[in-house]
Amino acid sequence: MKASPPNRDPVPDPARCPLCGGPNQCRQTDTEPCKGPCWCESVSFPEALLARVPVAAERPACICRCCATGTGRSHGELDAEGDSYVDPLTGLQVFTESWLRRRGYCCESGCRHCPWRAAGVGASGGPAVSAALALLTAWICCGVHSGKASALVEPFDTDPASRGWVVHGDSGLFSWDTAGERLAVTWDSSAPHSFFARPLGMTLGVRDAFAFGADLVVTEAVGGVRPPRTGAMQVAFGLLNLDRALQSPYARAAGRAFDLAEFNWFPEGEFPGFGVVDPTVSPALFDSMGRVATAFTFPVDLIPGVHYRIRCSFDPGTRTLSTLLTTDSGEVPVRAVVLPASFGDLLLNAAAVINWNEAGSPFDSLLAHGFVDNVYVELPAPPLDRITWVAPGAVSFTGTAGWYFRLEAAVRLGATWEVIAGIEGVDEPLVLADPRDAAFDGQYYRVTASREP
Repeated sequence: MKASPPNRDPVPDPARCPLCGGPNQCRQTDTEPCKGPCWCESVSFPEALLARVPVAAERPACICRCCATGTGRSHGELDAEGDSYVDPLTGLQVFTESWLRRRGYCCESGCRHCPWRAAGVGASGGPAVSAALALLTAWICCGVHSGKASALVEPFDTDPASRGWVVHGDSGLFSWDTAGERLAVTWDSSAPHSFFARPLGMTLGVRDAFAFGADLVVTEAVGGVRPPRTGAMQVAFGLLNLDRALQSPYARAAGRAFDLAEFNWFPEGEFPGFGVVDPTVSPALFDSMGRVATAFTFPVDLIPGVHYRIRCSFDPGTRTLSTLLTTDSGEVPVRAVVLPASFGDLLLNAAAVINWNEAGSPFDSLLAHGFVDNVYVELPAPPLDRITWVAPGAVSFTGTAGWYFRLEAAVRLGATWEVIAGIEGVDEPLVLADPRDAAFDGQYYRVTASREP
C-alpha cells in the first residue's frame, strides 16, 4: 500500500501536559534551585488515562493535575473556564472547540470538537493524513475507552435540559421541581404519547447486559378515571426506541408496541366483563416485531407519599429481566420476566419517563401524579476499545466477540465513507489496515462496530 507519510509529531514540551496542552506544573521543569516533591507523587494515574499519552511524550512530559484528577468538573457540565466537560456515558474528559481553537494546533487524537479537523488541516498545517480515528459511536472519545461498563445518572439537582433531556409530546406533563431537585410528572392517558427522554448514545439489544431504574413517589393515582374506560393504565418509565415511539400510529398494546423495556405499575381498576383488578406491578419487554414478554405481580399497591426505589436489570445469558422494588421498610417481591424462545431482538436507544395515551386501549384510563428522581441506566462496555495508530492506514484495537468491525475511509470529513476492510471480533487485539495500493494526498479513517457482518 502506498500512502502519504504521516505528519511528524512535534517535539513535546516537558512543561506542558501531553493531553490538554496546558501547564503541567511539574517540579522537575521549573527553575527553582530547591524543587521539593511534585504534586504527582500523591496522585494515582488511571491506565486508561496513561494510554492516551502519545508515545513521543511518554517520558519527556507529565500529565497535568486537571487531566489526572478531573478537579472541578462534574458529569456533563462545563468547568468554570468552559474548557472541557466529562462525558456522562464514558467518564472521559472532552475538550471544547473554544479551548482547542485557543491551543492553536491539531493534536491528531481525533478530538470530538476539533476545529482543525473540520477544516481538513493536520498538525503541520498541511493536508490531514490518516492520523485521526473518527468514531461513529458517540460513547467512544479520542480513540481510547476504559473498556468498562458505564452509567447514565440523572439526580435532577440542576436543570436536566442542560444534559440532553427533552420532552416529546405534551410538555405540561413534566416539570423540573427545583426545590425538591426531582422531576414532577403527571400521567394522564387522555394526553398524547409523551416522553421525558434522553438518548443513550448507543443502542441496546437482547445480547447486551443493561439495567435501568429510578426513585418513584406517587402522590395520587386513579385507574379507570374515564368511564367506560374503567380499567387502569400504567405509571411507566424505562428504555425505548425513541425514533419508533414517535412514529404515528403507535399504540401501547401487544402487537402494536415495539422496542420497549419498561417498569409499569397499574393502580386498581375494573375491567369490563371481568371485575375488579388489583393494583399490579408488570415489567414488560416488546421486541422489534411487537412480541411481548411480561410478568404480573399483584396485589402491589404503591402507597401515596412512600419513596420506592426501582431497579430493572437484564441478563442476556438467561434472557431474564429482574426487578428489585424496595422501600425503607424492605423489599417488595416482583416476578422476573423470562423471554420465550420466540422473542426476537429489540433496539433501545433512549431512557424515558413515559405517558401512554389510552387510544389504543379501549377499556383503560389513568390520571396520576408523582415524582421521579435519580434516574439511571447502566450501559455495557463498548465493543471497541483501545484504538492505536500503528502505521499509515492501519489501526490496532481490542474488539469484542460477537461484533463485526469495519475500517472506513474518506478523503475529507463530510465526504462519503467507504468500507475498505472488515474483521470479526474476538476478545483480543485486532488490526485493520487499508488494503488499497494507491497514494493519497490526505485520508481520514474511522472504525465502526455492528452486530452483523
